Amino acid sequence: MSLTNTPARANVGIFHDEDDIATPAPNENLTSTLGPAERCHRINGQKANELMAMAIGLTTKEGRQLGNTDEEPYASMKFRKKVVPTSALLIQEIKRRCMAANTKQPACKNWDKKKLVKWMQLYPLTEERDVKYVIEQEQKLFDLSTRMNEERASEKKQGGHGAWAYPEPWIRVYECILSEEVRDLFVKSTQVHSRDELDARNSSERPETIWEAAARLYNDSDNVVLSSSLPDLHSAFAEVLDCSFEKMPGLITPDEIKRRFGDSRARLIKMISRWEQSGNGFGQRNEDDDDFGHIGENELQCGDNRASYLDSMTREHVLYLWHLADREEILKNVLSVIAEGSSASSTSCPSVAASAEASNARKRRKDEKYLAFFRSRMSLSMVTLSRASLFKELRETQDKETEYSLKVLEATSQQLSDVYMSRLATLREQIKIIQETIDEMHYEEFDESVKRSAKKKKKTAAKPKKKKAIVEDPIVDSDDSEEEGN
Repeated sequence: MSLTNTPARANVGIFHDEDDIATPAPNENLTSTLGPAERCHRINGQKANELMAMAIGLTTKEGRQLGNTDEEPYASMKFRKKVVPTSALLIQEIKRRCMAANTKQPACKNWDKKKLVKWMQLYPLTEERDVKYVIEQEQKLFDLSTRMNEERASEKKQGGHGAWAYPEPWIRVYECILSEEVRDLFVKSTQVHSRDELDARNSSERPETIWEAAARLYNDSDNVVLSSSLPDLHSAFAEVLDCSFEKMPGLITPDEIKRRFGDSRARLIKMISRWEQSGNGFGQRNEDDDDFGHIGENELQCGDNRASYLDSMTREHVLYLWHLADREEILKNVLSVIAEGSSASSTSCPSVAASAEASNARKRRKDEKYLAFFRSRMSLSMVTLSRASLFKELRETQDKETEYSLKVLEATSQQLSDVYMSRLATLREQIKIIQETIDEMHYEEFDESVKRSAKKKKKTAAKPKKKKAIVEDPIVDSDDSEEEGN
């Protein structure tokens, strides 16, 4: 495969998987006329990242330094990873340059990438054929990357399917659905409809649905939407994004806005579950808890790391939905799903038996009791550990007090005695503070025990006492009947 005889998109095999790139067999007649770098590049399959490694240290006639992938157009290209040379490639290129120049190779195995690039800038390619080849091929790659970036920018500006790859249209959808005008409709949409509402669904006079209201607000050109600046949430929201209608792909239908929001909700539910299970949340919350997925001060004390739970199929705009729903205090409505016993899928269908629902309720109550018991035992364990630590500190401080009391008696001078007395006073003050802390813990534990006991007595008193059945004595009844007869 030759770079000079193929079209622009095929001359650099970077926009496809490496398995799709065929490595040509070396031609002895051809490679004999090539420079060392060009021959190596052709034999290895003409990979773009290897070409960029060879270009480090070279400069064009216009003064542009080659091999810097942190500058445009390489910094913004879609397949940037394909052109960025790895440390292994840089080391390989250093070895190749040293062999071509017949010089001693530096010990660069443990160098970082910055040091490798610096060395290559000091010792660029010198073979005239290689320099010409690398500059020509890099210019083709530069032009191709520039053209692709311009096409992406034009597609985003003109709209179309590609515009939804950016966060602005999604943010406008979320802001419209969770706005003051539509938010109440969204909360009601997760509730059970009445019989009249169900019967009126196909009526022409029915009220506006949540998706129709959101679509109307989305398509309103006078509705100006600006995102919040959230640099700690994700770098994409470091600055305020303009989500006005003029920059949107076009009009949207109620069905499309429902589909897109449903897709985001499904991805958000999975992300929050992973975040909660990892311990970044409260650590013990499940889907039934009111605070499930809520971000509080305790969760943010080490920074907001929610972006770490984005997978390859989830874009950063889902994080904005998480933040917005939590801010508007309707996160539980956004995360609501149909109960497992009531939903139908390709593998199961809902059961009509009432016993299954009762069984699920009993299991849920049992799980809640176990969770409450676990939390109480955990708190008790922490208190026990804290008290044991205080007792240990108290014993050690009392031992030091005894030690310095003896030193005061054995002091040979008044000055030394004053030093020991000062230290002794400090230790006694520490003992007093520790003892007061232990007493407070005792009082708190006693008050808690009294409250639990009173609560238990109250529950016992509230239960109605069972009346014992009165069994009449048959002997007594027979005697009474005889007396009456007499």
